[in-house]
Amino acid sequence: MTAQTAMPNRRSRAPRARGATRGFTLVEMMTVVSILAVMLGILAPSFSGFLAGQQAKSLTYDLTADLMLARNEALKRNVTVAITRGGAGWEEGWTVATVATAEQLSRRNAAAQSVTVSGAPASIRFDPNGRVSSPLGSVRITIGGGTNYRCLELDPSGRVRSHTGACA
Repeated sequence: MTAQTAMPNRRSRAPRARGATRGFTLVEMMTVVSILAVMLGILAPSFSGFLAGQQAKSLTYDLTADLMLARNEALKRNVTVAITRGGAGWEEGWTVATVATAEQLSRRNAAAQSVTVSGAPASIRFDPNGRVSSPLGSVRITIGGGTNYRCLELDPSGRVRSHTGACA
């Protein structure tokens, strides 16, 4: 044998396999998608109740913040400040404005459709001392989302509190 035939030619060899190919097969992909669809179908009803509760909580925080803003602005500016619902109900939003000059201090857009507000007057006014001048007495507003309720209480001194559950 000659030296050329004893040593194989490196260029004439077949390329080696690089290992397993990367990626997913169509069968694997369809299996994962079908499992996710079944899990989503099982979790969707419980998620909608959770989402409605979170929307009610968010609306409660927004209304609490704007009630505190109205009170603080009444004290700071030494004027009467009112927070008034935007339409037929508080779900449609509200505005915070001074009464004498109608200067708008804050505005809230409509809430999610799943949120309900009950027990709230058409408007709430804070006098220059920060006290509630209209309506007289305590104000109790129930904000609901699905089966979750939050109660927002405003006492005559202008202090706002909220807690879980419907107002009594």
